[in-house]
Amino acid sequence: MTARRWYHTPFLVLFLIFALSCEEKIADNPLVEGPPKTFLWLFPDSSVGVGVSRQDIHWWGEDPDGVVRGFLFSFSIVETDVFEPPDPDTLRYTWVTSNDSTVFFPLDTLFRRYLVAVRAVDNTFPGLPERSVVRLFPVPFWDRDDNGLLDPSDEELPDLPGAMDPKGAALTFPIRNTPPEIGFLPNPTDGSALKQPDTTFTVATFAWKGSDFDGDNTLFAYRFALNDTSQDRWFTVPLRDTIVTLVVPRSRSDAAAGEVSADVYGGYFLERRFLGEVAGLRLDALNVLYAQAQDVAGEFSQAIVMPSGDDHWYVRKPRGRMLIVSDYISFDAGLAFETYRSSLAALPGGAYATVDHLDIGLGLTATEKSLGMPGRLVPPFIDPALVHTFLLFDEVLWYTDQFPSLVVAQLSLFTYMQNGGRVLFSTSFQTAVDPSGALRDFAPIDSISSVDLSPTRPPVPPAVAGDTRIPAGFVLVPDSTGPEEPYPRLAFNASPVIHSIFMRPVYRRSDARYIYHLESDTRVPARYIGAPNVAVIDGARTIIFFGMPLHLLDNTEAGNPLGLTAFFARAFAEEFNPLQKVDRRRF
Repeated sequence: MTARRWYHTPFLVLFLIFALSCEEKIADNPLVEGPPKTFLWLFPDSSVGVGVSRQDIHWWGEDPDGVVRGFLFSFSIVETDVFEPPDPDTLRYTWVTSNDSTVFFPLDTLFRRYLVAVRAVDNTFPGLPERSVVRLFPVPFWDRDDNGLLDPSDEELPDLPGAMDPKGAALTFPIRNTPPEIGFLPNPTDGSALKQPDTTFTVATFAWKGSDFDGDNTLFAYRFALNDTSQDRWFTVPLRDTIVTLVVPRSRSDAAAGEVSADVYGGYFLERRFLGEVAGLRLDALNVLYAQAQDVAGEFSQAIVMPSGDDHWYVRKPRGRMLIVSDYISFDAGLAFETYRSSLAALPGGAYATVDHLDIGLGLTATEKSLGMPGRLVPPFIDPALVHTFLLFDEVLWYTDQFPSLVVAQLSLFTYMQNGGRVLFSTSFQTAVDPSGALRDFAPIDSISSVDLSPTRPPVPPAVAGDTRIPAGFVLVPDSTGPEEPYPRLAFNASPVIHSIFMRPVYRRSDARYIYHLESDTRVPARYIGAPNVAVIDGARTIIFFGMPLHLLDNTEAGNPLGLTAFFARAFAEEFNPLQKVDRRRF
């Protein structure tokens, strides 16, 4: 019995305590009515330390009798440290519902102070669309047109004064400008680091892009200098010109030695903008370019340099009226170039005694070339750099192996010809014919034979339209349908006995004419049909040979004692009439 009373005693005590407490009345403690209070992320006694113009700012509000609906946020320039909004409050506020922001303080000087002011607003105010502009003077109103004036298009906000923090929170930010940065754009071909070919003529394209920690909208301009960074050698270009091309016209370089000024163009060729002249380009010498970005505060970035490291940039002065473009890496590349050079040098009058040479296949293997990769002397920006380079010359003689650099030709030759240039293009194809339509962009052709020219095809009837094996001595017969005197006969060299050329018949465009066809095949069995056309000309602008590398046709034993020289005399001295040329020396 005693044990049972002991067991229930604690329960009885708890019951009595609970019963007594139910009878006690607790006094009500109602919430204090009043406006919300605003807090910034830092509440210093003096201004914060000097910072950069991009700041992450946090704020919050507390409302003892409700909830915070949103905030009025403002920042403005001040001359001294300020820790509360002005009275009367003439600030321009923005209505926001977030409680943080990354603020870019605009800087047009090296140093400024900015006042940040925030007022919390409770739920007795219905709110506004996000980022609405609010002003509190002369009365609170929604400044719909953001002109600082209370006009009929605006809306007064009578509920705002009782809903917002009357004091608000404010903080002064001393801001120092951050210098901009600049870097060269990547190579547009493969995304690698941009660099100049190690040798160029008096044309070079550079591309860069600036940035600024303070915000890219604080960038102002770019400037660059050649070889010398003295204050008077810098050339400033507008912010939009992130692609800049330097060009020395032949009218200037032909008479110069040592150092010359270069014309400066912005943009690609067809949209080029002449920006002026920059001094300091060195002819037949190594050169260096320095570039900087400038921001609105007047500070410059660290200079970037091209070339850098072990690279170099040599500028070669053009000397001849013709540029020979070697797109040829076969075993006889040296002999091929010498054939063209010597045949041209033998022309009467000596106009082609000096020719310039650009090897666009330099540094490539056969596999790389078959994949369409450019050689190391091809500028990354084919347009505009290669177009401007071609325009330094009256004619371009371009010869290729079985893997022509069609993309390079496509991006340069058409524009060159449209600006008065003349092109003689000699090419052959091992595989698919003109897969990207590049040839039709600049060549006067409608189509090319797509017959199977595989070396494994047996030479048995029936004959097909093309072949890969042409015997020595086979003749290119000039077409007699043209109004002018026919071209001289050309014949394949006596060595080797068989020429592997990947010959393909060509079909002209309606505004072009044939100038050569291959003699009929008398072999038994025949290896091709008829006398296929292999060369066309278009209005004295372009001569195209398909499957006929011209250096294989310098046969002086086939009734043509002058070989290719006779052909060049006809093509350049007569067909490419100098009186019809456009004066490109202004480019």
